[in-house]
Amino acid sequence: MALPRNPWSLATCAVEGNRDALVAFWLAAPRDQLEQLWNSSFGEATREMVQALHNEAHFTANQVALRNEIGERFSQEGLAHPMCQQLMLANFLLAPPGLLKINNVEQYFPVWLANAYKELYENGTIPASSTPSPQGLASPPPTPTPTPTPTPTQTPTAASSIPPAPELGPFPLNLEELLSNRIQLNRLLGLSNLYYIDPDDEEIRNELLQVRSALAAAIEICPENQLEQFWSTELGDRYWALVRSGIQKEPLSPEEQARKQNAVSKLNPSIGGGFGQPLALNAFLITMIYFLPGTMQVDGAAEKLPAWLLPHYQQIFAEALPT
Repeated sequence: MALPRNPWSLATCAVEGNRDALVAFWLAAPRDQLEQLWNSSFGEATREMVQALHNEAHFTANQVALRNEIGERFSQEGLAHPMCQQLMLANFLLAPPGLLKINNVEQYFPVWLANAYKELYENGTIPASSTPSPQGLASPPPTPTPTPTPTPTQTPTAASSIPPAPELGPFPLNLEELLSNRIQLNRLLGLSNLYYIDPDDEEIRNELLQVRSALAAAIEICPENQLEQFWSTELGDRYWALVRSGIQKEPLSPEEQARKQNAVSKLNPSIGGGFGQPLALNAFLITMIYFLPGTMQVDGAAEKLPAWLLPHYQQIFAEALPT
């Protein structure tokens, strides 16, 4: 455990921007005292800091990493694990109002926490200010966000962050633009996490299908020698959240069916494709967002897949389908 360098004050927490201290407090708080703490000055300070956020709020790299980790936890374990309440309270501090969505929240959390979520994310509005708020965390996602999360992100998490569609603009046409677009990255993570939690939500499903199609098109045109660089960033985390989401079980449009078949053909040695051929890795990344984990295997994967791709393929995609 690292020793703190400076003290912090609850009374001036929002003014001084001590978001990290408050996040750490909620993560370490005893579960049997959470409701009482939320109804105290700790909850008041948290609400004040969350309501001061807006959809362009800036978060530090460490805060983004923590938000993503919360989204991952929600995505992998859902909203029923012992730490879900502490994680969600910490996640509040990383998700601006309007950018976190949890369907049927009453099914996952006690009444006091469900009401806290509704107060912050269903009854409030996003501050209009474009001036960054005090440093703090987020991601959406979904996991997700439970997101998210989420996860997840995010399981809702900040990873389950889904901005209203009219404010998003078009999904980036290439991976370079996507990597520089924080809102669209969080949108991808948040939708993946939210679908993982509630695949019957038609609005989430339809939006995630659109995002998946746009992402596949961007992967398709990416120079193959740049894929490793992109997948070592947050974009890679978002991609694997999509692979885990289960969206692959949804029916495909004719356009998506054609894209899927084209990718499969590029990996078929009998018709001139296969690993080692140009754009084979692009095709493989595309196939994983159209085939459910466990339904497609690569023979001799250790020899055919590069080191940056192999571990995630083995851990996330090559696993057997849950029974």
